[in-house]
Amino acid sequence: MKKLIVNTIIPIALLISAIFIIGAGCSPGLVGDLENSVWFKDADGDGYGLTGNSILQNEQPEGYVLDDTDCDDTNADVYPGAAEIPDNDIDEDCNGKFAYTFYVDKDSDGFGSDTKIIIEIDNNTNAPDNYSWFAGDCNDDDSEIHPKAVEIPKNGIDDNCDGITDIIEYYIDEDGDGYGSEKISPTEGVTNNLDCDDSNAEIHPYTREILNDKIDSNCNGEDNT
Repeated sequence: MKKLIVNTIIPIALLISAIFIIGAGCSPGLVGDLENSVWFKDADGDGYGLTGNSILQNEQPEGYVLDDTDCDDTNADVYPGAAEIPDNDIDEDCNGKFAYTFYVDKDSDGFGSDTKIIIEIDNNTNAPDNYSWFAGDCNDDDSEIHPKAVEIPKNGIDDNCDGITDIIEYYIDEDGDGYGSEKISPTEGVTNNLDCDDSNAEIHPYTREILNDKIDSNCNGEDNT
């Protein structure tokens, strides 16, 4: 009898126990728990969701995705890898940088040549070295020549890039922004008459246009709305 118990009953009991243990480990409920995924709400339908609004479940819920790297879930044009549109103050590709149009400024006088380039930067304030927010320089190899320079008589150079050489007329600059109105000054003033609003120092040529403010900030005839 003892031999029977050792050779038959105990192995059977161990086998039954193993079946229960393995069966419990393979039960549908436990497998489901192991396979649950975190799904993130994709409100704008661009295939990318935001961290913070998530669901844990097996199958993909409608309007949810596995990727949580979107930086603006209200705009379907904004997601990692999206094409950057310059000068709109939007980070389309979610890399923390903004694309802007700059002009090559080799002489670092603050005015670039007509050569433009799109560069992504961390903020919308500082232009990269040797680049300017605006063009207008007629000689980018000489820092003394640019639209705000004073025209010097009899040197044969168009110092202020207004297309007129050695002819000096002074214009009133009431707002002190370095750009004059069309009012000729009887005494010394500035040697350009490019300002379209001489009562506001924030409005003049060769400044950045502010989006959607309905003001022609850079005197180009457009308010950029």
